[in-house]
Amino acid sequence: MSMFRSLFRKRSKLPDTKALESYVQGDSEGNVIAANTQKRSSTEDFLDFWIQNAVEMEASDIHFECYRTYVRVRYRIDGRLKTIKNLPINLHSGIVTHVKILSKLRIDEKRIPQDGRFSLTSGDKKFDVRVSILPGYFGECIVMRLLNSDSENFSLQKLGARDKDVEKLSNLVSIQNGIIVVAGPTGSGKSTTLYSIVKKISSSERKVITVEDPVEYQLSGINQVSVNETIGMTFATALRSMLRQAPNIILVGEIRDRETAEIAVRAALTGHLVLSTVHAKDTINAITRLLDLGVPSYLIAATLRGVLSQRLMRKLCPRCAKAGVFDPEFLKRIAPEFPIPDDVKVSEPVGCAHCLNIGYKGRQAVMEILSVSGTIQKLIDQKSDEDTLRQWALQEGMETLQVIALEHYVRGEIGQEALLALLAEMN
Repeated sequence: MSMFRSLFRKRSKLPDTKALESYVQGDSEGNVIAANTQKRSSTEDFLDFWIQNAVEMEASDIHFECYRTYVRVRYRIDGRLKTIKNLPINLHSGIVTHVKILSKLRIDEKRIPQDGRFSLTSGDKKFDVRVSILPGYFGECIVMRLLNSDSENFSLQKLGARDKDVEKLSNLVSIQNGIIVVAGPTGSGKSTTLYSIVKKISSSERKVITVEDPVEYQLSGINQVSVNETIGMTFATALRSMLRQAPNIILVGEIRDRETAEIAVRAALTGHLVLSTVHAKDTINAITRLLDLGVPSYLIAATLRGVLSQRLMRKLCPRCAKAGVFDPEFLKRIAPEFPIPDDVKVSEPVGCAHCLNIGYKGRQAVMEILSVSGTIQKLIDQKSDEDTLRQWALQEGMETLQVIALEHYVRGEIGQEALLALLAEMN
């Protein structure tokens, strides 16, 4: 069967916006009123076009959302959704069918959600595409996540963090045993950071096993296990079995319950290095989160080596950002203790073709790193409150997410909007 034959065809260049306009005829608001099927031969080529266009725009997700009279196409670019076009409803069934075929899902099943994946090549880039299909009121909605499978993307130097933060993290992951936790909300880049750490510390002499829900990126030389709760393959079940494989390094996609947390802690006690994530606001909140799960405080104190909390902040487009007017009173109001440098350079978004007229291009990793010292261990063992833990962490030199974000702001790398959003979240 010839499925998505054009998708795997090598192209000299990706489609441009002129090709898009020649393929779909739209009204003044960008809604597609007719598909010019003479320009392309089939639904396969049609869907191929949208995927290639998303790759060109450096989107992380493609959304096909079904409504009564149209299908909305949206891309997630730098963490924000952008509406691209509204397609006629008659194209919906063909798009869904071909996505299901490529993802090896049931074509005749439209009542329940389905998840799948497939791979594609665009030029010299290889992508794993994770597919989620959800039955909506007017029809099935599709979300395709484009995961760049190039292992070169997983590098501590490419995370966008400050050099001194990369050095701190490198020193932290050089240990042989214990637990390192990455904290943050969904979409904060936790998985990318974990993969970067694993890539840095793995070698032919060390056995690395991961358990994930699901496996997002396939890493060469790494033993990866996918969670499947419908058959009883939970994080705890997989982690318990993994210990019999005698690994040196264990990556647990997320610590979300007491059983998983306790097994991870006991694995660290027996000489393993355990890497995992928790949903927490910052580094100190991640510690209390582990305590709230019911893990004894003395076990956390004995095994926790470090906590990293991070966010991904939208960077101003370097090609069109303009110089802004610095208001020292504004900075004093939001951060009265922040030392204002002499060479302040604030910038504002404008918008150009390079950034799709958004004013932002790419994202900046902001990392709050806590190395667990002997004093912090004693405070954890005593179940000290967050204020006490934070006070000692700051005395020992930990820089908060807010302070690091302020540094990027006064250097003109992020705008005032991104800064205020982070401060509002943290406060």
